[in-house]
Amino acid sequence: MSSGALKIGSVKGINITLHWTFLIMILISIFLSPFIFLIIILLFVCVLFHEFSHSITALRNKIGVSEIILTPLGGASIIDELEVKPKTEFNISIAGPVMSLFLGGLFGILSVLSPIGIIALITQSLFEINILLGLLNLLPAFPMDGGRVFRSYLQRKRNFYDATIRTITISNYVFAALIFGTLAYLLIINQSFLYKEFFFFIVMITVIYLYGGAQAEKQSTIIKRDTEGETIRSIVSKHFILVDGNEKISALFNKMKKNGEHVIIAKTGNGYGSADLFRRDTFNKMAESVEEIITPIPTISENSSLMDAMAATERGGLGVAAVTRRGKLVGIVSSQQLQTIIALHIINKYKRKE
Repeated sequence: MSSGALKIGSVKGINITLHWTFLIMILISIFLSPFIFLIIILLFVCVLFHEFSHSITALRNKIGVSEIILTPLGGASIIDELEVKPKTEFNISIAGPVMSLFLGGLFGILSVLSPIGIIALITQSLFEINILLGLLNLLPAFPMDGGRVFRSYLQRKRNFYDATIRTITISNYVFAALIFGTLAYLLIINQSFLYKEFFFFIVMITVIYLYGGAQAEKQSTIIKRDTEGETIRSIVSKHFILVDGNEKISALFNKMKKNGEHVIIAKTGNGYGSADLFRRDTFNKMAESVEEIITPIPTISENSSLMDAMAATERGGLGVAAVTRRGKLVGIVSSQQLQTIIALHIINKYKRKE
């Protein structure tokens, strides 16, 4: 599960989490008014539909989805593949804004048909919010859906790296336009200084958040370029103990002491899991067997790239992935290990160029 997010459930193996920004909005709305609290909850449902449209489109293209992170700006669907064909990325990315615009149109019709009162006010608010959400996500800027749509368009004549860097450049212009556009709007409208100050504060927080996402995309793309062709085959770790799920927890100590290893891996159905001895269930439920404290971890091929492996370990939540060769376990890799290898690889690469 991603850091800074709270898991609230799962659907078909897809973890659904709330980003801290959404949590703060919900908490603040409780103290403001019942109306605002209801709008935030309904916004949560609308964003969930937005993200489900991404996930369903990905699944239809045979791309797994491990997590949905819900944020006020539309959230994110974490897919299981780092490289996606441009046409597929376009279809997955456009699905969310289309859903938001559809919901906006639906609430717009309901607001017209509703009698004057609280219901009309709610439907009008959701109409405006969903239309804004849909249009905002269509802007050609990372990390919004429009940035991925725009990159997939550029990839018709450019490679992935060039298309990404060009999109990030456009993203910066979009962020600048949002700031200056907001300033121009605030100079024109006839509102109190306090309102203008609060409005500008919200826009700046949004732009800072989006800018951070765009820079993270840039860094990831540069690392991907600089580690291209490098696989995890030579860095697979053998430092773990493979045990049976029925193994008694009481017997693990002697095994760990004998082997001098502290990572415990067990077979779980079609995949593998890591035994988390410090998980709350271990003590609360007085677990006896390993299978009771196993957390599933991603499984990747030894021919996976460094960035694919990094993405897999981050998806798993425990920071580790099982590595296989023709379906057989050959070792593990951790996110900490991969970060070190990637950093050293890039440093050596640039030193050779000097």
